[in-house]
Amino acid sequence: MQNQTAGPITDSERIDVVDVLRGLAILGILIGNMQWFSGYGMVAESLQAASFAPLSKAVQFLVHFFIEGKFYSIFSFLFGFGFALQIAKAKERGDTKASVFKRRLMWLFVIGAAHAVLLWAGDILTVYALMGFVLVLFRNKSDESLIKWIKWLIIVPVITYAITLVIFKMLVPPDTVAQFQEGQVTFWWNTQALVSHGSWIELLRSFNLQYLLGRWIGLVMEMRFPKVLAMFLIGVWTYRRGILADPPKHLPFIRRVFAYGMVLGLIGNTIMAALAGGEAPMPPTFLTFVGVIGYAFGVPALALGIAAGLVLLYQGPMRSILSPIAAVGRMALTNYLLQTITCVTIFYGYGLGRFGSYSPARATLLALGIFAVQIALSNVWLTFFRYGPMEWIWRQLTYGRRLKLRLAPA
Repeated sequence: MQNQTAGPITDSERIDVVDVLRGLAILGILIGNMQWFSGYGMVAESLQAASFAPLSKAVQFLVHFFIEGKFYSIFSFLFGFGFALQIAKAKERGDTKASVFKRRLMWLFVIGAAHAVLLWAGDILTVYALMGFVLVLFRNKSDESLIKWIKWLIIVPVITYAITLVIFKMLVPPDTVAQFQEGQVTFWWNTQALVSHGSWIELLRSFNLQYLLGRWIGLVMEMRFPKVLAMFLIGVWTYRRGILADPPKHLPFIRRVFAYGMVLGLIGNTIMAALAGGEAPMPPTFLTFVGVIGYAFGVPALALGIAAGLVLLYQGPMRSILSPIAAVGRMALTNYLLQTITCVTIFYGYGLGRFGSYSPARATLLALGIFAVQIALSNVWLTFFRYGPMEWIWRQLTYGRRLKLRLAPA
């Protein structure tokens, strides 16, 4: 029986460095997603040599090496951290079934599904919502059990890719590879013409729904779900240890995470970039399999190394520079959806129709510009309001009552 009324986390319960990390994760996700919003990530490999200048090739490599996969991993880590915080708060009021958190997940899935179907199929909210229901099952696991699960979840994608490699070698004819590469070129030109000129209805019917199906097939093939769950559980473990609640007390541990994370992460991502180039590249070969091993261990290591490095910077003179980013993190859902609205308006046919016309360097510069505007808007908004607009709607749907949005005058 509950002895307290469920409600959102108060300002006094917020952890500033977590909001800063969440805001920077939103930036990294935007830079990574920009290759799909703008289309440069869809350009067939055989066409890239003629399409991208040396600067853009360098930017594309840096985005792939340092950004792609790492910042959704940081965001997943923070999702698990927030889950553990909310579960602890729920237990204080007698909610042992995580009922409020489950309602949050249900409405997050609804918001994410609308985002994926109506605007952009690359949505991550639905993945987090579905895996969040799995995360609930771990709420009473011991720390030792969490560590064991994390290890297995990191290894699972390697095992499944090995099975895929064996099946591919046994069943797929050799000439399929050449046909696949030719199909990439045709797909790019058709996609570029459709997305840059199509109406919203045309894109919804002929691109977005097909892209959505292909994305979910890709998520399964890449074994994204165990990867996300592993980072969730690392976040839960971190909350239980109180590391981000009191970073100065845990500086030696944070420094070790930074050192080991960066070293292992750089080695793993170098192997991945040299041999695989992605999470689960097709067609699979022995070399791409070694690259996938590098990805499996290198991406979460580098993500944690980057996060630890940012926490260390926040303890010093960089705090004043990083602090404004916390507002973006407090409005993460609003800013994530706002990024989609901005980018489809710029790149899709029912907007400015610039799809396929931005190089990696120009698209990344645009991402930085969008994020700079979001920092300003988020800080101004939170001067007058308690939550971001989508956070406010999400909370009201979760708690089933009206919440005050405007702050009381000082």
